[in-house]
Amino acid sequence: MKNIIVRLLEIGIVNLKNVKNGKISFLNSNIKETLTLQLGDILGIYGQNGSGKTTVIEALSILKSILVRIPLDNELKNLITYGEKNIELLFKFYIEIENKKYIVEYKVIIGKTGDNTIEILSEIIKYSIYTEQDKRWKNTQTLIETPFNENIINSKKYNKNFSSEVDLLKILISQGISQKLRVSSIFSQDIKNFLKEDTDLIYIIEALEYYGNLNLFIVSNKDIGMITLNLLLPLKIKKLNSCGDLPIQIDKNESIIVNQIIYPSVEKAINEINIVLKRIIPDLQLKIEEQRKETLPDGNINIIADLRSIREGNPISLRYESEGIKRIISILGVLIAGYNQPSVCLAIDELDSGIFEYLLGEILEVLSSEIKGQLIFTSHNLRILEKIDKKNIVFSTTNPENRYIRFKYIKPNNNLRDMYLRELIIQEQAEQLYKETKQSDIKRAFYRAGVVKEKES
Repeated sequence: MKNIIVRLLEIGIVNLKNVKNGKISFLNSNIKETLTLQLGDILGIYGQNGSGKTTVIEALSILKSILVRIPLDNELKNLITYGEKNIELLFKFYIEIENKKYIVEYKVIIGKTGDNTIEILSEIIKYSIYTEQDKRWKNTQTLIETPFNENIINSKKYNKNFSSEVDLLKILISQGISQKLRVSSIFSQDIKNFLKEDTDLIYIIEALEYYGNLNLFIVSNKDIGMITLNLLLPLKIKKLNSCGDLPIQIDKNESIIVNQIIYPSVEKAINEINIVLKRIIPDLQLKIEEQRKETLPDGNINIIADLRSIREGNPISLRYESEGIKRIISILGVLIAGYNQPSVCLAIDELDSGIFEYLLGEILEVLSSEIKGQLIFTSHNLRILEKIDKKNIVFSTTNPENRYIRFKYIKPNNNLRDMYLRELIIQEQAEQLYKETKQSDIKRAFYRAGVVKEKES
């Protein structure tokens, strides 16, 4: 793959869960003017429980599934906002491929079919390219859209991207199969086979596929749950041209199964994690030890290894480490990659879960000024508001039609944490951030619930 950079600039969400309309712009959304990516591209999302924070992470999870052509979960039909028909997601990217610079918009509409299954109803890619000769960005134009039909394939607007061997029937068959499988048509190999080489469209599609496969990482509540229940620790590892999750079975032992070919890369990744780990959790290291080899029927060889934590020279089972330490170990590999590689994007739900707030603040303060990649996270820990710049914080609101806002009227010497707590009471911003609760009502509710329980017994 050519030397590429992909950076998420903006997310638009319509009718996903309780977000009827929400838009978030990231640090480098003004790159059309600057032409250079800024360091420290992190974004924290804060807000009341049930106000749409996790929805942003889920939207990115849907994007990843589309880019890598994993079938969308049919349960997505239950996440469509009540009373609405379709989910609409818009993602804006900056893509740099050698000497070419693009601003790319990818929009997808997802809805239910007649047989109550989820389906990708339409996709569209628009772009603008920067021309060095004119020193300006060209007007945004549409590159490709679905559903495909004869008019789209044959129109002058689109046929410049299709080869002379284009077969409409095969394209329509491929599109039908993709819809049934709940995967993207635009990112299918069948469609790419009919596209001309060396066009902006094929460069953009391949860059986004590469981004989805190797550089976009999602840490969801499902990962947190497996760690909390001591079932599995998904150790996320990212190298320059490879990545993956190593599932460590902490319910029984700390064994991992790794193909012999990639085992040296895993050892190297563990060593890299240890360099940072000992600086944020003193006296803690990871140690991987080969236990045995296993030959598969196809001739490949797997290595079964143990991964344990080491404290002051003594091995300790990972299952007995705290939830916060296990979470740090799980994500540290991709945090290191994000710190050093500009195309890496890491989205983490409830980043503060189980992690000491002072340590979390120190880590995020470093990342907010130095990270080359991108970090998106949700959190409830308010110390972070004192450690990172206001431009790196978005608040969710109680208004489903305008779910995400940044604070206005903030002076350089203002404490964002104090302003946020004040806003919950006084409500000076354009949108309400907190649906008021009263202690007297909460006390009365606890009392009534207890009375009902006594009557039932």
